[in-house]
Amino acid sequence: MLRRSLAVCPALQAGLHRLPQSLLPQWSVRASRHRAIATETAVRYPPTDHCTCRRLLHSSRILANGASLRSTPYYNCTPGQLPSQSIDVDQPYPTASEDGYHTISFYSFFDIEKVQVPRLRDKIQREWARDLQVVGRIYICEQGINAQLSIPTEKTRDLRSWLETHKVFSGRIPKFNWAIEHRRSFKALHVRVRPLVATGEPLTLETLSHEPEYLSPDAWESELHSAQERGDSPLLIDMRNNYEFRIGQFQGAVCPDVDTFREEMAAVRTMCKERQDKQAPIYMYCTGGIRCSIAGAILKSEGYENVKTLQGGVVAYGKHVRERPEGAANSLYRGKNFTFDKRLGEEVTAEVLAKCDQCGGPCDSFTNCANRSCNLLFIQCPKCAERHHNTCGHATCIERSHMSHEELIKNRRPTVWSYHLRVRPDKVFGKDGIARPELLANKA
Repeated sequence: MLRRSLAVCPALQAGLHRLPQSLLPQWSVRASRHRAIATETAVRYPPTDHCTCRRLLHSSRILANGASLRSTPYYNCTPGQLPSQSIDVDQPYPTASEDGYHTISFYSFFDIEKVQVPRLRDKIQREWARDLQVVGRIYICEQGINAQLSIPTEKTRDLRSWLETHKVFSGRIPKFNWAIEHRRSFKALHVRVRPLVATGEPLTLETLSHEPEYLSPDAWESELHSAQERGDSPLLIDMRNNYEFRIGQFQGAVCPDVDTFREEMAAVRTMCKERQDKQAPIYMYCTGGIRCSIAGAILKSEGYENVKTLQGGVVAYGKHVRERPEGAANSLYRGKNFTFDKRLGEEVTAEVLAKCDQCGGPCDSFTNCANRSCNLLFIQCPKCAERHHNTCGHATCIERSHMSHEELIKNRRPTVWSYHLRVRPDKVFGKDGIARPELLANKA
Protein backbone atom coordinates (compact mmCIF):
# COMPACT_ATOMS: atom_id res chain seq x y z
CA MET A 1 0.00 0.00 0.00
CA LEU A 2 2.80 2.40 0.97
CA ARG A 3 4.79 1.73 -2.22
CA ARG A 4 1.67 2.19 -4.36
CA SER A 5 0.87 5.50 -2.66
CA LEU A 6 4.45 6.71 -2.95
CA ALA A 7 4.41 6.00 -6.67
CA VAL A 8 1.53 8.41 -7.28
CA CYS A 9 2.10 10.99 -4.55
CA PRO A 10 5.31 13.03 -4.79
CA ALA A 11 4.29 15.02 -1.70
CA LEU A 12 4.19 11.85 0.39
CA GLN A 13 7.50 10.73 -1.06
CA ALA A 14 9.08 14.06 -0.16
CA GLY A 15 7.58 13.87 3.33
CA LEU A 16 9.14 10.46 3.98
CA HIS A 17 12.52 11.66 2.70
CA ARG A 18 12.44 14.29 5.45
CA LEU A 19 12.14 11.60 8.14
CA PRO A 20 15.27 11.08 10.25
CA GLN A 21 16.94 7.80 9.25
CA SER A 22 16.62 6.52 12.82
CA LEU A 23 12.84 6.79 12.60
CA LEU A 24 12.38 4.93 9.31
CA PRO A 25 12.58 1.47 10.94
CA GLN A 26 10.11 2.65 13.61
CA TRP A 27 7.74 3.86 10.89
CA SER A 28 7.96 0.42 9.27
CA VAL A 29 7.19 -1.37 12.53
CA ARG A 30 4.27 0.89 13.35
CA ALA A 31 2.92 0.70 9.83
CA SER A 32 2.94 -3.09 10.02
CA ARG A 33 0.61 -2.87 13.00
CA HIS A 34 -1.95 -1.34 10.67
CA ARG A 35 -1.39 -3.87 7.87
CA ALA A 36 -4.95 -5.16 7.96
CA ILE A 37 -6.34 -1.65 7.66
CA ALA A 38 -3.88 -0.72 4.92
CA THR A 39 -4.75 -3.86 2.94
CA GLU A 40 -8.45 -3.07 3.14
CA THR A 41 -7.73 0.53 2.16
CA ALA A 42 -5.72 -0.56 -0.89
CA VAL A 43 -8.63 -2.68 -2.07
CA ARG A 44 -11.27 -0.02 -1.50
CA TYR A 45 -9.29 2.92 -2.88
CA PRO A 46 -7.16 3.06 -5.99
CA PRO A 47 -3.58 4.29 -5.57
CA THR A 48 -4.63 7.66 -6.95
CA ASP A 49 -6.72 8.38 -3.83
CA HIS A 50 -5.05 11.59 -2.68
CA CYS A 51 -6.92 11.60 0.64
CA THR A 52 -5.17 8.35 1.59
CA CYS A 53 -1.84 9.86 0.48
CA ARG A 54 -2.51 12.94 2.61
CA ARG A 55 -3.16 10.81 5.67
CA LEU A 56 0.02 8.81 5.10
CA LEU A 57 1.99 12.04 4.73
CA HIS A 58 0.38 13.36 7.89
CA SER A 59 1.46 10.18 9.71
CA SER A 60 5.06 10.64 8.52
CA ARG A 61 5.12 14.20 9.83
CA ILE A 62 3.88 13.08 13.24
CA LEU A 63 6.63 10.47 13.44
CA ALA A 64 9.22 13.02 12.28
CA ASN A 65 8.22 15.13 15.27
CA GLY A 66 8.82 12.21 17.60
CA ALA A 67 5.16 11.43 18.35
CA SER A 68 3.68 7.96 18.02
CA LEU A 69 1.45 6.71 15.24
CA ARG A 70 -1.73 5.88 17.15
CA SER A 71 -5.46 6.29 17.42
CA THR A 72 -7.50 7.34 20.46
CA PRO A 73 -11.22 8.00 20.94
CA TYR A 74 -10.79 11.64 19.82
CA TYR A 75 -7.75 11.59 17.55
CA ASN A 76 -7.01 9.34 14.60
CA CYS A 77 -4.10 9.55 12.18
CA THR A 78 -4.53 6.11 10.62
CA PRO A 79 -4.76 6.44 6.83
CA GLY A 80 -7.61 4.99 4.80
CA GLN A 81 -11.06 3.84 5.79
CA LEU A 82 -11.21 2.17 9.19
CA PRO A 83 -13.25 -0.90 10.13
CA SER A 84 -16.70 0.18 11.28
CA GLN A 85 -17.78 0.06 14.90
CA SER A 86 -20.91 -1.71 16.07
CA ILE A 87 -24.04 0.40 15.62
CA ASP A 88 -24.80 -0.49 19.26
CA VAL A 89 -21.57 1.10 20.54
CA ASP A 90 -23.57 3.93 22.15
CA GLN A 91 -25.66 1.64 24.36
CA PRO A 92 -27.16 1.93 26.89
CA TYR A 93 -29.40 4.67 25.55
CA PRO A 94 -30.76 7.14 28.11
CA THR A 95 -34.46 7.41 28.85
CA ALA A 96 -36.12 9.56 26.21
CA SER A 97 -37.37 13.00 27.13
CA GLU A 98 -41.01 14.05 27.13
CA ASP A 99 -40.77 15.32 23.56
CA GLY A 100 -39.02 12.16 22.33
CA TYR A 101 -35.60 13.64 21.51
CA HIS A 102 -32.10 12.71 22.63
CA THR A 103 -29.46 15.46 22.91
CA ILE A 104 -25.93 14.31 22.18
CA SER A 105 -22.50 15.64 21.27
CA PHE A 106 -19.34 14.20 19.77
CA TYR A 107 -16.08 15.37 18.23
CA SER A 108 -13.13 13.78 16.51
CA PHE A 109 -9.82 14.98 15.09
CA PHE A 110 -8.71 13.41 11.80
CA ASP A 111 -7.62 14.46 8.33
CA ILE A 112 -10.29 15.42 5.78
CA GLU A 113 -9.21 16.42 2.30
CA LYS A 114 -9.98 20.09 1.70
CA VAL A 115 -12.06 19.47 -1.41
CA GLN A 116 -14.21 16.99 0.53
CA VAL A 117 -15.17 19.36 3.33
CA PRO A 118 -17.92 21.36 1.52
CA ARG A 119 -19.24 18.14 -0.02
CA LEU A 120 -19.54 16.55 3.40
CA ARG A 121 -21.21 19.67 4.75
CA ASP A 122 -23.86 19.53 2.02
CA LYS A 123 -24.40 15.79 2.42
CA ILE A 124 -24.81 16.01 6.20
CA GLN A 125 -27.09 19.05 5.93
CA ARG A 126 -29.29 17.31 3.38
CA GLU A 127 -29.42 13.74 4.67
CA TRP A 128 -29.41 14.30 8.43
CA ALA A 129 -32.21 16.85 8.21
CA ARG A 130 -34.29 14.89 5.70
CA ASP A 131 -33.75 11.28 6.78
CA LEU A 132 -32.82 11.52 10.47
CA GLN A 133 -34.72 14.69 11.54
CA VAL A 134 -31.55 15.95 13.24
CA VAL A 135 -31.45 19.51 14.58
CA GLY A 136 -28.32 21.10 15.95
CA ARG A 137 -25.01 22.76 15.21
CA ILE A 138 -22.17 20.98 13.43
CA TYR A 139 -18.74 22.33 12.49
CA ILE A 140 -16.56 20.52 9.98
CA CYS A 141 -13.11 21.34 8.60
CA GLU A 142 -9.88 19.69 7.48
CA GLN A 143 -9.10 18.70 11.07
CA GLY A 144 -12.33 16.80 11.79
CA ILE A 145 -15.85 17.35 13.12
CA ASN A 146 -17.54 18.87 16.18
CA ALA A 147 -21.26 18.21 16.66
CA GLN A 148 -23.97 19.15 19.15
CA LEU A 149 -27.41 17.93 18.15
CA SER A 150 -30.83 16.59 19.08
CA ILE A 151 -32.37 13.61 17.34
CA PRO A 152 -35.64 11.64 17.69
CA THR A 153 -35.09 8.67 19.97
CA GLU A 154 -35.99 6.14 17.28
CA LYS A 155 -33.41 7.66 14.88
CA THR A 156 -30.40 7.55 17.23
CA ARG A 157 -29.27 4.10 16.09
CA ASP A 158 -29.73 5.17 12.46
CA LEU A 159 -27.31 8.07 13.01
CA ARG A 160 -24.60 5.70 14.20
CA SER A 161 -25.31 3.43 11.23
CA TRP A 162 -24.92 6.42 8.87
CA LEU A 163 -21.56 7.30 10.40
CA GLU A 164 -20.20 3.75 10.34
CA THR A 165 -21.13 3.17 6.70
CA HIS A 166 -19.53 6.41 5.47
CA LYS A 167 -15.90 5.99 4.34
CA VAL A 168 -14.76 9.26 5.97
CA PHE A 169 -16.37 8.73 9.40
CA SER A 170 -16.30 4.94 9.76
CA GLY A 171 -14.42 3.96 12.91
CA ARG A 172 -13.53 7.58 13.72
CA ILE A 173 -16.47 8.85 15.79
CA PRO A 174 -16.29 8.02 19.53
CA LYS A 175 -19.21 6.92 21.64
CA PHE A 176 -21.87 9.63 21.81
CA ASN A 177 -21.67 11.97 24.82
CA TRP A 178 -25.24 11.89 26.13
CA ALA A 179 -26.61 15.10 27.66
CA ILE A 180 -27.65 15.27 31.32
CA GLU A 181 -31.17 16.40 30.37
CA HIS A 182 -32.86 15.49 27.10
CA ARG A 183 -35.24 17.40 24.85
CA ARG A 184 -35.23 19.05 21.45
CA SER A 185 -32.54 21.60 22.21
CA PHE A 186 -32.21 23.27 18.78
CA LYS A 187 -34.65 24.75 16.28
CA ALA A 188 -33.00 23.58 13.06
CA LEU A 189 -29.86 21.93 11.67
CA HIS A 190 -26.92 24.16 10.76
CA VAL A 191 -23.77 22.58 9.29
CA ARG A 192 -20.88 25.03 8.91
CA VAL A 193 -17.41 24.85 7.40
CA ARG A 194 -15.36 26.51 10.10
CA PRO A 195 -12.70 25.70 12.72
CA LEU A 196 -13.88 23.19 15.32
CA VAL A 197 -13.04 25.72 18.05
CA ALA A 198 -12.11 29.37 17.52
CA THR A 199 -8.56 29.31 18.88
CA GLY A 200 -7.40 32.50 17.18
CA GLU A 201 -4.21 30.72 16.04
CA PRO A 202 -3.38 28.11 13.40
CA LEU A 203 -4.24 24.62 14.61
CA THR A 204 -2.89 21.50 12.93
CA LEU A 205 -3.29 17.77 13.46
CA GLU A 206 0.40 17.67 14.35
CA THR A 207 -0.37 19.91 17.35
CA LEU A 208 -3.48 17.89 18.23
CA SER A 209 -1.38 14.70 18.28
CA HIS A 210 0.03 15.88 21.64
CA GLU A 211 -3.06 14.74 23.49
CA PRO A 212 -3.64 15.39 27.20
CA GLU A 213 -4.43 12.50 29.52
CA TYR A 214 -8.16 11.78 29.59
CA LEU A 215 -9.62 10.96 33.02
CA SER A 216 -13.01 9.28 33.38
CA PRO A 217 -15.40 11.01 35.84
CA ASP A 218 -14.48 8.36 38.46
CA ALA A 219 -10.74 8.83 37.97
CA TRP A 220 -11.11 12.64 37.87
CA GLU A 221 -12.98 12.62 41.17
CA SER A 222 -10.48 10.22 42.74
CA GLU A 223 -7.45 12.32 41.79
CA LEU A 224 -8.98 15.59 43.00
CA HIS A 225 -10.12 13.96 46.28
CA SER A 226 -6.61 12.57 46.81
CA ALA A 227 -5.09 16.01 46.21
CA GLN A 228 -7.44 17.52 48.80
CA GLU A 229 -6.55 14.84 51.35
CA ARG A 230 -2.83 15.54 50.84
CA GLY A 231 -3.44 19.25 51.23
CA ASP A 232 -2.26 19.92 47.68
CA SER A 233 -3.65 22.70 45.51
CA PRO A 234 -3.18 21.55 41.92
CA LEU A 235 -3.90 23.97 39.11
CA LEU A 236 -7.55 23.28 38.18
CA ILE A 237 -8.65 25.38 35.20
CA ASP A 238 -12.20 25.93 34.01
CA MET A 239 -11.77 26.31 30.24
CA ARG A 240 -15.24 27.76 29.75
CA ASN A 241 -16.29 31.41 29.51
CA ASN A 242 -16.86 33.58 32.57
CA TYR A 243 -20.65 33.50 32.25
CA GLU A 244 -20.66 29.67 32.19
CA PHE A 245 -18.62 29.67 35.40
CA ARG A 246 -21.23 31.87 37.13
CA ILE A 247 -23.86 29.13 37.41
CA GLY A 248 -21.69 26.07 38.03
CA GLN A 249 -18.10 25.07 38.79
CA PHE A 250 -15.79 22.50 40.33
CA GLN A 251 -14.60 23.30 43.84
CA GLY A 252 -11.22 25.02 43.76
CA ALA A 253 -11.34 25.80 40.04
CA VAL A 254 -10.10 29.05 38.53
CA CYS A 255 -11.70 30.55 35.44
CA PRO A 256 -9.93 33.37 33.59
CA ASP A 257 -12.15 36.44 33.39
CA VAL A 258 -12.53 36.32 29.60
CA ASP A 259 -15.31 35.91 27.05
CA THR A 260 -13.74 33.78 24.30
CA PHE A 261 -11.54 30.69 24.00
CA ARG A 262 -8.80 32.59 22.18
CA GLU A 263 -8.56 35.04 25.10
CA GLU A 264 -8.57 32.17 27.57
CA MET A 265 -5.60 30.42 25.97
CA ALA A 266 -3.49 33.54 26.51
CA ALA A 267 -4.57 33.70 30.17
CA VAL A 268 -3.96 29.97 30.70
CA ARG A 269 -0.44 30.21 29.28
CA THR A 270 0.29 32.98 31.78
CA MET A 271 -1.12 30.91 34.68
CA CYS A 272 0.98 27.91 33.71
CA LYS A 273 4.17 29.95 33.32
CA GLU A 274 3.69 31.39 36.81
CA ARG A 275 3.93 27.86 38.23
CA GLN A 276 7.47 27.60 36.79
CA ASP A 277 7.24 23.80 36.69
CA LYS A 278 6.37 22.09 33.43
CA GLN A 279 6.04 18.73 35.18
CA ALA A 280 3.43 19.86 37.73
CA PRO A 281 -0.06 18.47 37.08
CA ILE A 282 -2.53 20.71 35.26
CA TYR A 283 -6.21 19.74 35.44
CA MET A 284 -8.67 21.16 32.91
CA TYR A 285 -12.38 20.79 32.25
CA CYS A 286 -15.02 22.30 29.96
CA THR A 287 -18.59 21.59 28.82
CA GLY A 288 -18.18 18.53 26.60
CA GLY A 289 -14.42 18.06 26.33
CA ILE A 290 -13.33 19.54 22.99
CA ARG A 291 -11.97 22.83 24.33
CA CYS A 292 -9.81 20.91 26.81
CA SER A 293 -8.63 18.44 24.17
CA ILE A 294 -7.38 21.38 22.12
CA ALA A 295 -6.04 23.46 25.00
CA GLY A 296 -4.34 20.42 26.51
CA ALA A 297 -2.72 19.51 23.19
CA ILE A 298 -1.45 23.08 22.77
CA LEU A 299 0.07 23.07 26.27
CA LYS A 300 1.67 19.66 25.79
CA SER A 301 3.12 20.76 22.45
CA GLU A 302 4.70 23.65 24.38
CA GLY A 303 6.40 21.33 26.87
CA TYR A 304 3.91 20.90 29.72
CA GLU A 305 4.14 17.19 30.44
CA ASN A 306 1.35 16.45 32.91
CA VAL A 307 -1.91 17.82 31.46
CA LYS A 308 -5.08 16.01 32.49
CA THR A 309 -8.63 16.65 31.31
CA LEU A 310 -12.10 15.44 32.30
CA GLN A 311 -13.22 13.08 29.54
CA GLY A 312 -16.62 14.14 28.24
CA GLY A 313 -16.49 17.35 30.29
CA VAL A 314 -19.12 18.51 32.77
CA VAL A 315 -21.75 16.75 30.65
CA ALA A 316 -20.21 13.33 31.38
CA TYR A 317 -19.56 14.19 35.02
CA GLY A 318 -23.15 15.36 35.53
CA LYS A 319 -24.46 12.12 34.06
CA HIS A 320 -22.05 10.19 36.31
CA VAL A 321 -23.37 12.04 39.38
CA ARG A 322 -27.00 11.35 38.49
CA GLU A 323 -26.43 7.65 37.86
CA ARG A 324 -24.58 6.76 41.06
CA PRO A 325 -26.57 5.60 44.12
CA GLU A 326 -25.74 8.61 46.32
CA GLY A 327 -26.65 11.07 43.57
CA ALA A 328 -25.32 14.61 44.00
CA ALA A 329 -24.01 13.98 47.51
CA ASN A 330 -20.24 14.55 47.59
CA SER A 331 -20.24 15.92 44.05
CA LEU A 332 -17.15 18.03 43.38
CA TYR A 333 -19.15 20.07 40.87
CA ARG A 334 -21.76 22.50 42.19
CA GLY A 335 -24.64 24.08 40.31
CA LYS A 336 -25.60 23.91 36.65
CA ASN A 337 -23.78 23.17 33.42
CA PHE A 338 -24.27 25.93 30.84
CA THR A 339 -25.31 24.69 27.38
CA PHE A 340 -25.12 26.49 24.04
CA ASP A 341 -28.65 25.64 22.96
CA LYS A 342 -32.25 26.44 23.83
CA ARG A 343 -31.86 24.92 27.31
CA LEU A 344 -29.08 27.36 28.33
CA GLY A 345 -28.25 25.02 31.18
CA GLU A 346 -28.81 21.62 32.79
CA GLU A 347 -28.72 20.79 36.49
CA VAL A 348 -25.85 18.85 38.01
CA THR A 349 -26.65 19.68 41.65
CA ALA A 350 -29.50 21.73 43.12
CA GLU A 351 -27.19 24.42 44.54
CA VAL A 352 -27.87 27.91 43.18
CA LEU A 353 -24.60 29.84 42.88
CA ALA A 354 -25.69 32.96 41.00
CA LYS A 355 -28.11 35.88 41.35
CA CYS A 356 -30.70 37.46 39.09
CA ASP A 357 -29.05 40.30 37.17
CA GLN A 358 -32.15 42.47 37.61
CA CYS A 359 -33.30 42.06 41.22
CA GLY A 360 -30.34 40.30 42.87
CA GLY A 361 -32.36 37.34 44.15
CA PRO A 362 -30.98 33.77 44.02
CA CYS A 363 -31.27 32.44 40.47
CA ASP A 364 -29.25 30.46 37.94
CA SER A 365 -31.48 30.53 34.85
CA PHE A 366 -29.96 32.23 31.83
CA THR A 367 -32.12 33.84 29.16
CA ASN A 368 -31.76 36.10 26.14
CA CYS A 369 -33.62 39.37 25.85
CA ALA A 370 -36.77 38.77 23.78
CA ASN A 371 -35.79 41.68 21.52
CA ARG A 372 -33.62 39.91 18.95
CA SER A 373 -31.66 43.06 18.10
CA CYS A 374 -30.69 43.25 21.78
CA ASN A 375 -30.33 39.51 22.59
CA LEU A 376 -28.51 40.30 25.85
CA LEU A 377 -27.51 37.11 27.70
CA PHE A 378 -28.29 37.43 31.41
CA ILE A 379 -29.71 35.65 34.46
CA GLN A 380 -33.40 36.39 35.08
CA CYS A 381 -35.74 35.06 37.76
CA PRO A 382 -39.42 34.27 37.00
CA LYS A 383 -40.68 37.42 38.72
CA CYS A 384 -38.42 39.70 36.69
CA ALA A 385 -39.28 37.81 33.52
CA GLU A 386 -42.95 38.56 34.11
CA ARG A 387 -42.32 42.15 35.14
CA HIS A 388 -40.09 42.96 32.15
CA HIS A 389 -41.88 40.79 29.56
CA ASN A 390 -38.87 38.45 29.14
CA THR A 391 -36.63 41.35 28.17
CA CYS A 392 -33.75 43.29 29.70
CA GLY A 393 -36.29 45.88 30.80
CA HIS A 394 -35.44 48.63 28.33
CA ALA A 395 -38.58 50.31 26.96
CA THR A 396 -37.56 49.70 23.35
CA CYS A 397 -37.03 46.01 24.02
CA ILE A 398 -40.40 45.66 25.74
CA GLU A 399 -42.10 47.43 22.84
CA ARG A 400 -40.40 45.25 20.23
CA SER A 401 -41.15 42.05 22.15
CA HIS A 402 -44.84 42.63 21.42
CA MET A 403 -44.37 43.18 17.67
CA SER A 404 -45.34 40.58 15.10
CA HIS A 405 -42.70 38.96 12.90
CA GLU A 406 -43.79 41.13 9.96
CA GLU A 407 -43.53 44.31 12.05
CA LEU A 408 -40.05 43.40 13.22
CA ILE A 409 -38.87 42.84 9.65
CA LYS A 410 -40.38 46.17 8.59
CA ASN A 411 -38.75 47.97 11.54
CA ARG A 412 -35.37 46.32 11.65
CA ARG A 413 -32.81 47.69 14.09
CA PRO A 414 -29.03 47.25 14.15
CA THR A 415 -27.53 45.01 16.82
CA VAL A 416 -27.38 46.84 20.13
CA TRP A 417 -24.36 45.24 21.74
CA SER A 418 -20.89 44.10 20.76
CA TYR A 419 -20.30 40.42 21.58
CA HIS A 420 -18.28 41.27 24.69
CA LEU A 421 -21.01 43.49 26.11
CA ARG A 422 -23.78 41.05 25.18
CA VAL A 423 -22.38 38.50 27.64
CA ARG A 424 -21.47 41.07 30.33
CA PRO A 425 -24.76 42.12 31.98
CA ASP A 426 -22.86 43.63 34.92
CA LYS A 427 -21.61 46.32 32.54
CA VAL A 428 -24.96 47.26 31.00
CA PHE A 429 -27.60 47.00 33.74
CA GLY A 430 -28.42 50.07 35.79
CA LYS A 431 -29.12 49.95 39.52
CA ASP A 432 -32.82 49.61 38.72
CA GLY A 433 -32.21 46.32 36.89
CA ILE A 434 -32.82 47.78 33.42
CA ALA A 435 -30.26 47.64 30.63
CA ARG A 436 -28.99 51.08 29.57
CA PRO A 437 -27.50 50.92 26.06
CA GLU A 438 -27.81 54.68 25.72
CA LEU A 439 -25.05 55.03 28.30
CA LEU A 440 -22.64 53.24 25.97
CA ALA A 441 -21.18 53.87 22.54
CA ASN A 442 -23.70 51.52 20.89
CA LYS A 443 -27.14 53.09 20.59
CA ALA A 444 -30.38 51.14 20.70
